[in-house]
Amino acid sequence: MLYATFTLWLLLALLVGAGVYRLWAGLVKPAWIGWALLPGTLVSEMAYIFGCLITGGEIRRAKILPGGGGKGKGGSDEPATEASPRLRLIGPVAASMLSMAACAGAILAAHALLGEPVIGLFGGGAGARGELPRALPTSSEAFWEQLAGQVWLLRRICRAWTDLDWLDWRVPVFVYLAACLSIRLAPVGKPVRPTIIAVVVWAALLALAAAVARRFRDCLDDLWPLLTYVWSSLLFFLAVTLLIRGVVLLVAALLGRKKAA
Repeated sequence: MLYATFTLWLLLALLVGAGVYRLWAGLVKPAWIGWALLPGTLVSEMAYIFGCLITGGEIRRAKILPGGGGKGKGGSDEPATEASPRLRLIGPVAASMLSMAACAGAILAAHALLGEPVIGLFGGGAGARGELPRALPTSSEAFWEQLAGQVWLLRRICRAWTDLDWLDWRVPVFVYLAACLSIRLAPVGKPVRPTIIAVVVWAALLALAAAVARRFRDCLDDLWPLLTYVWSSLLFFLAVTLLIRGVVLLVAALLGRKKAA
C-alpha cells in the first residue's frame, strides 16, 4: 500500500509541476521561465537527451536553454530538443525515467547538503495532518479528510517559509533549487504517456527493491518528509498561480467590456 500511495503522490507531483510550468508560460514568456528555472532546466533536459542517446536514439537538435527571440515548436520559446528514440515505447520511457531520476537525485543531493534548516523546520512535529497520507483512502470520508488535509499542507508550507532564517544562505539556495527541480521533475514538452509509465516503473522497482532489502522501505520512510515538502511547495505554487491567472483574466475581461462599451 505504501508504494501505491507513493506512486500516486509522485504522479500528482509530476502533473502539478508540469501544470504550473504551463500556467506560467501562459502569463510570461517561456524563455524567462527557462532562465528562472535554470538548474531544473539543465538537469531535466540534459538527462532526457542522455536517456535518448543510451537507448540508441538520434539527437537532431539540442537546445537546452530557450533563446530570446527564437521560436521552438508550437511557436514558443521553450527549450526545443528534437530527439527520436530508437525504440518507439521503451526509448521515451527510459529517457523520461532518467530525467525524473536526475531531478530527484538533484533534490536529494540538495537536501543532504543544504536542506536541514528547511526540512527540519517544516517536518518538525508534523502530525497526521502535517504530512502526506501514507495510505490511499478507502472510503468517501477518508477521501474528503485527505482532501481537507491539503489545506493544512498549504498552511504548513506558508508558516515554515515565514519562520525560516532567510539570512542563512542555505535556506534561500535550497528553497530555490528544490522549486526549480520539482517543477521540472516531469520532462516538459515531451509525451505524457511515457512519463506516466516511467512513474509506474520506478514505483515497481522500488517495491521490488524493498522486497529484497528491508532498508529500502526504511529509506522511503525517512524521505517522506522531503516528499511532503516537495508536494506542499508545488501545491502552493499552483494555488498562487491560479489566483494570479484568475485576477489577470478577470481584469482583461473587465477592460474588454469597457472598451466594447
